[in-house]
Amino acid sequence: MPALINEKAITDLVKEQVSEIADHELLKKLDGITWNINQFRKACCGGKESTWVTTFVLDKFLDEIDYYHGGWLIRGYQGKAHIIFAKKACEWMEENRKRIDWESKIPK
Repeated sequence: MPALINEKAITDLVKEQVSEIADHELLKKLDGITWNINQFRKACCGGKESTWVTTFVLDKFLDEIDYYHGGWLIRGYQGKAHIIFAKKACEWMEENRKRIDWESKIPK
């Protein structure tokens, strides 16, 4: 009796593996790359305004994303730009995306 092959299961498994490889390759390309706030908000925050990103991501999670405490953000103060380490930022955003209130609004 010939073995039955579930073609959909095999296709899904191959797609999953290809996706993981592509994600890994993309993250490797981010090694050593830094972003400013505009690059970060476009790449990781769906293009949200920089004020929104600062309020609901950078300020809210500062304790865990601060570079000097093992994170990926060096805060820019007094007119200096933020330095964001792209690879670690992408990894953190993926792991923590459900903790961010994407529907929140900046008070007027």
